[in-house]
Amino acid sequence: MGKADDGVVDFMADPVRYADVVNHGLFAGNPVIDPLKLSELDSVSREIPGIQKIRDIKRLYKDEAIFLVIGVEAQMHIHYAMPLRNLIYDAQTYEGQRKKIAKQHTKDKDLKLDEWLSSFSREDKLLPVITLVVYYGTEPWDGPRTLHEMLAVSKELAVYQPLMMNYQLNLLEVMKIQNLDTYSDDLKMVFGFVKYQKDKEALWEFVNQNQELFTNVPLDTCRAIEAVANTKEITEYMSREKEKEEGVNVCEALRGIREDGREEGREEGAIGNRIELIRKKKQKNLDIKTIAEHVEESEEFVGLISQLIEENPTADTDELIKKYEAHKKAD
Repeated sequence: MGKADDGVVDFMADPVRYADVVNHGLFAGNPVIDPLKLSELDSVSREIPGIQKIRDIKRLYKDEAIFLVIGVEAQMHIHYAMPLRNLIYDAQTYEGQRKKIAKQHTKDKDLKLDEWLSSFSREDKLLPVITLVVYYGTEPWDGPRTLHEMLAVSKELAVYQPLMMNYQLNLLEVMKIQNLDTYSDDLKMVFGFVKYQKDKEALWEFVNQNQELFTNVPLDTCRAIEAVANTKEITEYMSREKEKEEGVNVCEALRGIREDGREEGREEGAIGNRIELIRKKKQKNLDIKTIAEHVEESEEFVGLISQLIEENPTADTDELIKKYEAHKKAD
């Protein structure tokens, strides 16, 4: 688990947040899970010999009607074997329950005939296990959502695929959440940063619309925001204000975001103007050196833009800006 995942896991381990995430991710927002009825379970599983797996968070839920083991996995990056990974987690949890039951039977010596073979009686039952993956990356999840998607099934075997065991991934993709207002304040703030972190103007608008929340953000929530969004303004602000124990004013910490976004827009506009000017000069068949003198740019810059225009004759200015930016990053 990476540093970012650690920060998010610590944040979601809080019972209220955990229940909120599970209720949205598994139960369509219905308040099925009461945080007061959650209890911790050991996240380390060693039930299958030779295999040790560590779940991000695992909780036991017990009330009068529901007995359930719920695991939550936090993912910043796409895991292309996630259905198999979760299947192993769930199998280990079931095996752990079976071993506990078997140990009690050995102590009580109450099994009959064939029940001794499995150390599991005809009346014994296991608690259901459900695992939810909370994916907070910025790219759309394109990994498999079922075990079947991971299998290399030939045409000859395709007709028999229903006979092969499948496993369905329960996935909460934060970027695709439509209504953040249905979440608790802390989750709304963290998930909002995930959702809008690629667009500084949209992020600033989100923060501005929720000023009442963002003027005094709990430190653990702020650390989660820092982990998921990698926002330097928050990191720098928290470093300066580290002696304070109260919440963080994220509005103040991010006051430079909007201006940064505007500055980027101004820079793109300036580049766009220069591209159009170079395009017009090229149409007059002027050479690189002459164009550079006219637009007051280096011959290297004019040569690159000229090359991009020639290689992409139908591209508009925005497309050429993107190609220019890509070229700069590659260098």
